[in-house]
Amino acid sequence: MKLWFVVCLFCAAYMKVSAQISKDSLVVYDVDLYAQFEGGIPAWISFVQEHLDIQGIRNSIDSTAYVDYGLKQTALLEFTICEDGEVCNVEVVNETEISPEFAEEALRVMGKSPKWRPARKNGKPVRTRFKQSIVAVL
Repeated sequence: MKLWFVVCLFCAAYMKVSAQISKDSLVVYDVDLYAQFEGGIPAWISFVQEHLDIQGIRNSIDSTAYVDYGLKQTALLEFTICEDGEVCNVEVVNETEISPEFAEEALRVMGKSPKWRPARKNGKPVRTRFKQSIVAVL
C-alpha cells in the first residue's frame, strides 16, 4: 500500500477562472469555454498522482516543518493557459502557508504538465488565468 495520498480539489476551481487582476494584459477572463486539462478531472488527478513525489518531500522535510505547516498541506497554484494550451507563469499563491519543499514540488509538477485545451472566446483560443489546488498528506 502506498504511504501517500493526494487529493486534488478540482470541482469548483476547475471550471472557474481567477477573478484577480491580471499581470498579463493579454489574459481574457470573460471566456465562452474554460480551459481544460486533456482528459478532464480524472486525467488531471492521475497526472498529479503519477508525478508528485511525496516520498521525496518526506525525505527532504525536517520535523519542524511538520509543526510549522502540518501533515496535510494545500498548494494553491495560479497559472496561465496560453492560446496553444501551454502552461506558463505558474505561481504558488500561498507560499508562506506550506513547506518550501512542497511548494517546490508543486511547481515542478506543473512544469511537467502537458498542454491543456485552451479557453475560447468567440470560437478562438485565448490566454486565461487558472487557479488550482494540490493537496498532499505528507
